[in-house]
Amino acid sequence: MTIEIQRSISIVIPCLNDAVLLEQCLNSIIAQTFQPEEVIVVDNGSTDNSVEVANRMGARVVHEPLKGITWASAAGYNSARGDLIVRFDADCVIPPDYLSHVISTWNRSEKTPGRTVVALTGAGNFDIPGRRGEWLAALYLGAYRWSTKQALGHYPIFGSNSVISRQWWEDVKEKITLSKTFVHEDMYFSFFVRPHETVWFQKSLKVSMHPRALMGVRQSFIRLLRGFYTIKTAWEREPVQQRLKSRRNWS
Repeated sequence: MTIEIQRSISIVIPCLNDAVLLEQCLNSIIAQTFQPEEVIVVDNGSTDNSVEVANRMGARVVHEPLKGITWASAAGYNSARGDLIVRFDADCVIPPDYLSHVISTWNRSEKTPGRTVVALTGAGNFDIPGRRGEWLAALYLGAYRWSTKQALGHYPIFGSNSVISRQWWEDVKEKITLSKTFVHEDMYFSFFVRPHETVWFQKSLKVSMHPRALMGVRQSFIRLLRGFYTIKTAWEREPVQQRLKSRRNWS
């Protein structure tokens, strides 16, 4: 008989003026078949009633006065007590068995030979009627995974749907420059995965996302610009050739 190891889970949700979407996200967490140890909402200076919503729905609010997604995410991770840190955006909704799936997948990763899995990352669907949301998400996220994987040597963490080991975060956090707030923090943090470690992509680990990432040419351009800046910032610390060579040498 196989005995599943039950690990404790902390959920971290950075939030800035997302009260309506945050309530939907927290409702989907309340409906989970496996309940987390804690839900942390990181308030990054909201001027709406996001904090009131979080408190009313039982989340623990952490206030991060330094503006930027790097500071907000790190504040949540530093406050987490669980063995695993599950990270969502406030505009995400998860299916009822999501956390159960996280536990079983993590247990499976530890029985698989090879590099140590320090993070899981999943897929998503945009909340658009019909199949269009699924197709757009597959295109959007597929391009992100493929392009970033070439620079990382493994799959990138996707911040709207990811799980990281708290022990890994404790090991690497002092090396991360949080003041570089123009980066995509999920991509940037992925560059601190070490040669003997990896990130598992699990297509079956899905969330539903608000389609605001697709709204507007200007926003799309800024996201692309931030992507290039993230890679440039990471390569200044560790050139891509050096990173990929170190991973090959470990193999």
